[in-house]
Amino acid sequence: MKTWLVFILEQKVSKKLRYTISALLMSITYYFFLGLPYESRNYGLLVGVVLIIFCLWFGLGIVFEGGLSLRLMTIILPLIFFVGFSLFTSLLPVNFLGKLVLTLFFGLINYLIFLVENVFMVAIGFKTVPLYRAAYTVSLIVLLISAFFVFDSLYSFRFDYWINTLVVLILSILVFIYQFWAIAIELPDDGKKKNRWAYVFLPAFLTAQTALVFSFWPVGVFKGSIYLVSILYVLSGLVEADIRDRLFKKTWLMFIWIGIAIVLGIILTTRWR
Repeated sequence: MKTWLVFILEQKVSKKLRYTISALLMSITYYFFLGLPYESRNYGLLVGVVLIIFCLWFGLGIVFEGGLSLRLMTIILPLIFFVGFSLFTSLLPVNFLGKLVLTLFFGLINYLIFLVENVFMVAIGFKTVPLYRAAYTVSLIVLLISAFFVFDSLYSFRFDYWINTLVVLILSILVFIYQFWAIAIELPDDGKKKNRWAYVFLPAFLTAQTALVFSFWPVGVFKGSIYLVSILYVLSGLVEADIRDRLFKKTWLMFIWIGIAIVLGIILTTRWR
């Protein structure tokens, strides 16, 4: 099998064609996941994760190349999107047409992810890439949307508070690890002088604590998920600014005011009954 894969990867196939083929395979994986009985979807999700990883590495051409760190970083964004979107849509009553529309959307987002990851991989070697800022912005948007899908699904399942906290902590760690990697590849020293784990665990811990509070606070599933994503956005903005050494007074004041607005929104829209 390895020889067959190497042969395909060595052919002069354009990147866009590989991305299209891989996104199509990912979409087929997702479509079959939606067709599984509810009692089998947990197993389908695990199989889907493996297939998504393979399709991503195949599309990027790093099945047998690239370091372990690169391989692990590149799979975070598509995996969070696949798990979040799959869990979220599995709760929706959809017909055949609805499945096709969702599958098309899933494929388009994954193709977009391929373009983003390609820009990041190029930026690792050349640092200054014209499309880097656009790619980073798109990756952050996809991360936040995917996080919303996970949060909404999590609170919909009505788990105990400690499960909510643990899942949000793990997800937040992945989000901030990916964000640090995506930002650091543009820095001259690849972020080696920065305390990576401080930028990962501190905001992840704060996000998890917020999820713990929302497990008892009657904010509702949808609004609670929106608030959590908003907190994630504020922390992501502060982390990005500090990593780039651009955490000026104007910047952190802006995010503080956004945070205050979020807290006021939570308090004012809560109904204690």
